[in-house]
Amino acid sequence: MSRQIASAYQQVTVAELEARVRGLETQVAHLTEMLEALTEERD
Repeated sequence: MSRQIASAYQQVTVAELEARVRGLETQVAHLTEMLEALTEERD
C-alpha cells in the first residue's frame, strides 16, 4: 500500500476505507485457502 506524504495528504472517504477493507478481507481469504491447501498436501 502506498504511503501518504504529509503535505500531499488527502482525506479518505468511508467508502474508500470500506473498499480497502473488503480487498484486504479477500486477500486474507485467498491466503487462508492457500495455507490450508499446502497443509493438506503435507499430510
